[in-house]
Amino acid sequence: MSRRTKARTIEGPFVSHSHAMRISPAWRHLPDDARRVLDQLEVEHMEHGGTENGRLIRTYSDFERGGIRRASVALAIRQASALGFLEITASGQRSAAQFRQANFYRLTYVIGRAPSPPPTNDWRRIASDTAAAAALSQAAGKRRHDTQPVRRERRDGDIDSRRTGASRTVGAPARLARRPL
Repeated sequence: MSRRTKARTIEGPFVSHSHAMRISPAWRHLPDDARRVLDQLEVEHMEHGGTENGRLIRTYSDFERGGIRRASVALAIRQASALGFLEITASGQRSAAQFRQANFYRLTYVIGRAPSPPPTNDWRRIASDTAAAAALSQAAGKRRHDTQPVRRERRDGDIDSRRTGASRTVGAPARLARRPL
């Protein structure tokens, strides 16, 4: 008499992590905030039924609600990207009034349903602890400066205060009147 065993199934959407990925140097060096970024994007992937990898959208406010300080979100995204777990498929812009465009993300290790692209497992290019440390230090140094306010100096030598809030103090010594850029 043969005994039938019940097939093991997973109920609901899921994201699997391979053993090779979990023991890789890239995963070992992945900072906590970068893991939280990946967690949030995995949830977004599951909420779309596994079909939107490459078009996953999470805003800074979403990441903040997920437990990451707003000031740490950009670094965490750069770190996850540098270690090969994440790719930014479309870069967003700063929001101004109703004109908003968020980043689109792709998890490189996730197997999705069509039309999601197949996994590329970019984390495999980090083959050692030194390569992981170098990728993280490069991510820490790389910042987008085009999103920062521009400090301009006017012709009379005063700093333009319209964008920075800096103003020239009347009657102040020269060293105090002009603040360094």
